[in-house]
Amino acid sequence: MALSMKQGMGMEQTLNPKMIAFYELLQRPVVELNQAIQLELEENPALEITAERLCPACGAALLTDVCRECGYRPNADEMELQKAPSELSIDPTPASKTQSYNDDDFDDPMARLAVPETLSEHLHWAWRLQAKNEDYDLGCSIIGCLTDEGYLEEGLEPLAEGLGVEVDELEKVLLQVQQLDPPGVGARDLQECLRLQLENFVSRDNEQDSEKELAALALRMVNKQWHPMTRHAYEEIARKMRLPLERIQAAADFVRLRITPYPGSQFRPEWQTKSSGDARLRPDVSISKREDGVGYEVTVRESRSLGLRINGIYRKLWDSMRHEPGTYSNKDREHVQQYLTRAREFIDNLNQRRKTLKLIIEAVAEQQGEYLEQGLHALKPLTRLSVAHELGLHESTVGRAVSGKFAQIPTGDIIPCEIFFDASLAVKEVMKEVLAEEDSRKPYSDEKIAKILEERGIVIARRTVTKYREALKILPAAQRRRYD
Repeated sequence: MALSMKQGMGMEQTLNPKMIAFYELLQRPVVELNQAIQLELEENPALEITAERLCPACGAALLTDVCRECGYRPNADEMELQKAPSELSIDPTPASKTQSYNDDDFDDPMARLAVPETLSEHLHWAWRLQAKNEDYDLGCSIIGCLTDEGYLEEGLEPLAEGLGVEVDELEKVLLQVQQLDPPGVGARDLQECLRLQLENFVSRDNEQDSEKELAALALRMVNKQWHPMTRHAYEEIARKMRLPLERIQAAADFVRLRITPYPGSQFRPEWQTKSSGDARLRPDVSISKREDGVGYEVTVRESRSLGLRINGIYRKLWDSMRHEPGTYSNKDREHVQQYLTRAREFIDNLNQRRKTLKLIIEAVAEQQGEYLEQGLHALKPLTRLSVAHELGLHESTVGRAVSGKFAQIPTGDIIPCEIFFDASLAVKEVMKEVLAEEDSRKPYSDEKIAKILEERGIVIARRTVTKYREALKILPAAQRRRYD
């Protein structure tokens, strides 16, 4: 084999450090952007934060002597009251009114929320009230091993070995822990969790007799017919227990509606939920209908209502260094120049981030206007590549801009920006409607659902229907069948 060397010419695109820093800021959601700004303020002495001037007439950010929003020109007294250099300052979104979204870092209402009690804290408090002295430490060890949902997933053997006690001794303490509220905590699997809750329900004095009878029947099913129950094989259970099928169905419904597989979920903080309408989510952008009714207005919500600017001392130092270069050492000149350049680039990148994000979301809103007005049914197939081609951007830029971001749409809902590019959501929404119309005694198979969707103009394969159904956490036809 012969070796040879060749020279060739070609073009290769590379990213400079400033572009890399811009992409890092672009892909950050608003909360992480806030952290990045705070970190930069701490590390760069040439960067400072200053309260932005607001237009006395409309409340918009006032970046020059004339308001870009309403055209108002403040008089000398008003300018003096709000005097703050706009040179080299971050360019806030002009349409952001002070009353529309309060995100002031110095008065964050989120900081005033009470810290929620965790499941572990609640159980330790309850255990302290009723435990015997000799059992207290063992109970605390058990509680410390519970998951956030309340399960003892590792079992007692590893814990007993680590504590140097017998499993039987630990088992007795576990039985006491399992009597704590909420019912079901300390279970080692789902069957035990349901059993503990049903036993608790049957023992209550304030429950109706009819419901206690259903709970007792459900308890028998959990104890003796667990495997058929997990398969929704209610006909098989009815035959084995020699009870009417409707009665078995009613007991299964009782478990589904009144018993929870996650007893610790009530102690989970609200912000850990995935609801798209959660008011605690902070949108990165808001989309609203224009006043003239044509098109949509996009506002990028910055992480803070204060502006960034070059520190005045560093700016004066640099001016002095340029006019009197011999007065300062090279080390001082390098220090000032380094941090001034870094501050300018950081402010430029923040401004570019806002302009890019606004440009992309405006293009997306234009394409998905019907979805914004009509809901998921009207969601159109849209790709990041098509948006990138329309705007003359790279596909990865669009991807970074929407990834992990949330948008507040005209209905007031807060949604992930990725939804705009997920055409399957429209199909899933139609699937849910189809399944809502089915006869519960004869539920549709996946093949039947595919045929119904085809009649409605949506052509997808049966295996795709199965994939979407599983994503929606909808059971197969055999397990959806009801007998009442």
